[in-house]
Amino acid sequence: MLRPKRKRLNVRYDHSAYLYLLPAFLLLGLFTVYPIIHTFITSFKPDYRFLTGEHRGWGIRQYREVMQDSVFWRALMNTLFIAFVCVPCSMIVSLLLALGLNAVKRAKGLFVTIYYLPQVTNVIAAGMVFTFIFNTHFGLMNSVLGWFGIEPVAWISGEGILSSPHRYNVAYMHSLFILFAYSVWDGLSLHILLFLGGLQNIDRSYYEAASLDGVSRWTIIRKITLPLLSPTSVFVFVTSVIFSFRAYASVIALFGGSFGPPGDNSKMMITLVGYIMDALGSYLTPGAVSSASAAAVILVLMVMIVVYLQLKWTKGKVFYQ
Repeated sequence: MLRPKRKRLNVRYDHSAYLYLLPAFLLLGLFTVYPIIHTFITSFKPDYRFLTGEHRGWGIRQYREVMQDSVFWRALMNTLFIAFVCVPCSMIVSLLLALGLNAVKRAKGLFVTIYYLPQVTNVIAAGMVFTFIFNTHFGLMNSVLGWFGIEPVAWISGEGILSSPHRYNVAYMHSLFILFAYSVWDGLSLHILLFLGGLQNIDRSYYEAASLDGVSRWTIIRKITLPLLSPTSVFVFVTSVIFSFRAYASVIALFGGSFGPPGDNSKMMITLVGYIMDALGSYLTPGAVSSASAAAVILVLMVMIVVYLQLKWTKGKVFYQ
């Protein structure tokens, strides 16, 4: 049996689209691709001098110095605390609030606007508000604790914390609590909006069928809402963890450039990005830029590994309608 011959379509490809994309490609290469490559190369240049470009051979000495630096490990622990403690807690609170907002019939837009305000609030201004709330002498938190007969807590105080390990640990726990409260509050706005959008995209027929069968509200949430909301949950979790590894402005807003309570010079609350910026602050010192570049490469590799593990872990746990 003879097959009919296929007609050849004369398709003309218009390459002018590349011309329109050229400015975007140039900006991407200049401000994204080139800095990444240059940072990676610089991380292998010991005693690199920023102004002259001179360096002493090639090697991984700066990687060893970074990995042996106790401040780097403190920065890593603080960053992991934000990523894997603050982010999940913020997601849980956001999901509960989104479930409540989704059930509201009147003034839903007003409540959504109120909850979205942190997203458009200046980070420094929000940090100053939290500093006022947790002030040791006249803060709102201590005033509330006083209503229940609890003695004032030295939330943000560096008085004598370096004199004993116990005082330092107590001050560190207080600072972690402040950072936790701020991070959870700061993440609510965007998380609520995303969860609310995911809830409204769920087909109502699933809920109608469940109500006809007399299924309890908790079972509906557990068997219908949470599984069908899993794509949004995975997206929120992955992106939030990525952004949490870039935490810097919030710590500066809460604790200042010293990365800790006043009077503390141990960089108690420093993050990975803060560690890199702190190293770049002495860029005239030979090797400072090399150490900052090495720390930046380590940070990028960590983010890539964490994202890969997240996607690997969530594979097969996401349900679509």
